[in-house]
Amino acid sequence: MTFNLLRLRGKTRRIIGFAVFFGIALSLVVFFSKSSDPQSAIEASTSPSAENSVEFMVATNTPVNCLESSADAPARPLSLDALALGTNLSGVADWSTQLPFLDAFKSARSWIPQCVAGEPGCSGGWSTDEYDRLDLDEQGWVKSLPAADDPAEYTRVGTLMFRDIGDKYPGGQYVVLYDGEGTIEYSYDAQKDVAASSPGRDIINVTPSDSGIFLQITATDPNRTGNYIRNIHVVPVEYENTFQTEIFNPVFLDRTKQFTALRFMDWMNTNDSQQSEWANRPKVDDASYALGKGVPVEVMVALANRLGANPWFTMPHKATDEYMANFAQHVKTCLNPELRAYVEFSNEVWNWQFQQAHYALEQGQARWGEDKGDAYMQWYGMRTAQMSDIWKQVFADQPDRVVSIMATQTAWQGLENSSLDCSLWVAEGNSPCYRHGIDAYAITGYFSGKLPSDQAKDAIESWMEDSDGGFGKAFTQIKQGSLLDTDQFDDTIPGLEVSFQYHQKVAQDRGLKLVVYEGGQHLARSDDETLTEFFIELNRQPEMYDVYTEMLEHWKQENGTLFMHFSDISRPSRWGSWGALEYVGQESTPKYQALIDFIERNSLGG
Repeated sequence: MTFNLLRLRGKTRRIIGFAVFFGIALSLVVFFSKSSDPQSAIEASTSPSAENSVEFMVATNTPVNCLESSADAPARPLSLDALALGTNLSGVADWSTQLPFLDAFKSARSWIPQCVAGEPGCSGGWSTDEYDRLDLDEQGWVKSLPAADDPAEYTRVGTLMFRDIGDKYPGGQYVVLYDGEGTIEYSYDAQKDVAASSPGRDIINVTPSDSGIFLQITATDPNRTGNYIRNIHVVPVEYENTFQTEIFNPVFLDRTKQFTALRFMDWMNTNDSQQSEWANRPKVDDASYALGKGVPVEVMVALANRLGANPWFTMPHKATDEYMANFAQHVKTCLNPELRAYVEFSNEVWNWQFQQAHYALEQGQARWGEDKGDAYMQWYGMRTAQMSDIWKQVFADQPDRVVSIMATQTAWQGLENSSLDCSLWVAEGNSPCYRHGIDAYAITGYFSGKLPSDQAKDAIESWMEDSDGGFGKAFTQIKQGSLLDTDQFDDTIPGLEVSFQYHQKVAQDRGLKLVVYEGGQHLARSDDETLTEFFIELNRQPEMYDVYTEMLEHWKQENGTLFMHFSDISRPSRWGSWGALEYVGQESTPKYQALIDFIERNSLGG
């Protein structure tokens, strides 16, 4: 394995794992569909009385390779009944301030086809946009560049790391390791130390700025032998001998270590995902994890083990049953057995800005009729039930290690019935969806005090004339809801408490635990620069500590269990101030400190 991160666990554990799984498979009957069409999904229960029966055989067919580390933290098991605080992880990108990996190339941008002004046929732009002409291998490495007589405009390819994040990444000396023959050039924040470099090992000196590191391949496989430049790693020089086994940035680990659960929705690129077949999943030796498929399950499980935290996975909405079974088998084999795996089908399948909502509607109406307006939620409920059946079957001898989750659109009270009870699927002879091993019912825990609404804009601009810049009245509105009158869903702190109460009853009526899959402040107005700046500064005010604390205390009082903050580390922008921290090197903020203090006050973290 060229990335040298995959290492098999001991033969004993592997043999035992296969033996146990083979025994489970033999004890089950009928048939496991490997169809790539989710509509042909397994019918997991054939009659309403067969509450959680599984009448198909799951057959995984991929060897399970686990990433190991000698520095794994002690596991922090989660009880389903216990109050707990976790975090969503921000997506992997070249512009992210999360910096989770020691190898910066794992967050590099996709290859940009380029040419140099003055070359024949070169228009001189930043990119030639000939992405469909790139000659890439299975891992995403560039196998060849166009020959002189090739009609393509581009003559080289480039990529970016640490773009637009200023000095929020470490400078100094980096080593660039690679296989193959060719020429790599560096610019922007990076300058090559020619004297210290040698074939396959370049030394670059980096001075951070918004430009980031620009890496260009200007020649590759010059002798046309297939020995093209590949397996590029860009690593601070002090980690040259350890990055392949340690994997994660120790500062990132330190900032994340107290959360008892990690939701990998954005790491998995769940929204708009095109993944369906297991064979095309993200792989550990992929060039970059920021190229669309997301982070491999091996790496996510390795992070959970390293931190002793319980992982929360979101299955792609097009994932086949085989994909889910293989994913579950990897988690079972490689995750610390004291940890629980939380599993959810996609993310916000009712949210029309995401492709999964439209896909669910198409699938549901194709199955039950175009006159069924809630077909998307019915299909979501069915597919969640089938996912749960698959995971619970894989973990049949360790059922407590899997927590199956069904979510809803929090503000639309009553919509949850379509997925939980799934009457259309029940009419086909199945038991209600929530009775297919579903353990938890998930909602959001967001507050904004309705400040991003159109009705609030004029009021906020008038508040900004106050001596404190309007922050006092904004916090009064968030805490009390007394300064604005809008028709929107009440997401003030008192309104959030009422929402918790409603959904807690829904959960209790069905014997489920209530969890929050995303929560925290929701102050964003992408189309207004003035409000964007106001919201960014509002997030930084000391009073945000008190609001977060009050929100979490309400959750605790309503007997909530796991609350997943959104999110861990990201820079603020017009799209929102989602990160508890703005960059990985930041030690604290009012939001982050409120989360950590709540963890410590309630003995929730490690």
